[in-house]
Amino acid sequence: MSTLKLTASAIECQLGSRRVLTNISFSAEPQQLTGIIGTNGAGKSTLLSVLAGVHSDFTGSVSIGGQRLDRLPLNDRAKQVSCLPQNPQVHWDLTAQQVTELGRLPHRRRFNWLNHTDNMDNKAVAAALASTQCENIAHRPVQSLSNGERMRVHLARVLAVQAPIILVDEPTNGLDPYQQIHCFDLLRRQAQNGCTVIAALHDLDLAARFCDRLLLLHNKEILSLGAPADVLTPANLMEAYRITPPVRTIKHNLNLANWERQID
Repeated sequence: MSTLKLTASAIECQLGSRRVLTNISFSAEPQQLTGIIGTNGAGKSTLLSVLAGVHSDFTGSVSIGGQRLDRLPLNDRAKQVSCLPQNPQVHWDLTAQQVTELGRLPHRRRFNWLNHTDNMDNKAVAAALASTQCENIAHRPVQSLSNGERMRVHLARVLAVQAPIILVDEPTNGLDPYQQIHCFDLLRRQAQNGCTVIAALHDLDLAARFCDRLLLLHNKEILSLGAPADVLTPANLMEAYRITPPVRTIKHNLNLANWERQID
């Protein structure tokens, strides 16, 4: 697998008449898990969709490996960037394995459920199902699965692409605490294996524990960018979230369980 750096330059974006992102510039490096954090409505999902090439109504540029994303053929883009949206849907009567196999579409010249998959496809799908602990539900219809199980299947689809850049939006939605930790441990291992991984998330405990870098969005801009200990400071958290962490925990393990919301 090749390694690719993702760079966003001067991203400005509006949704209708509302400006949601202003002058967003940063780079995400291979072998790093970058977390995008911020309050509801801060623009996390919009930024992720811009980085994935899904949202095209913006100014500025996104490049991967020095090439502008919007100038890449769609199939090449699909091989390079694999994306998990916040609320993925399946509208067909497919099994978990078939959903995972959709991740191999960019690598196949023609797709037909009746066609035989090649050995590389089979290995990629099997590895993705195993890493997301979906092997025991592989042959069950997706519509019969719980929300958490479905999310794991969609993550398996993303991993089956074997893309050098992985973008995920709230990948722990519906997951129990064990699966939340397993999910981010898996994403971190993908980064350690050479991928550039970017995750939008709300859980600051997970962000502090697993992310190498954090990008904190506030008032449509980047309030802070850097290592978790440098971003999750009392001043930044008060400005963005109006919360104050205990000094002892922010210095040691950034456990946010006892944070108190500030009352106006």
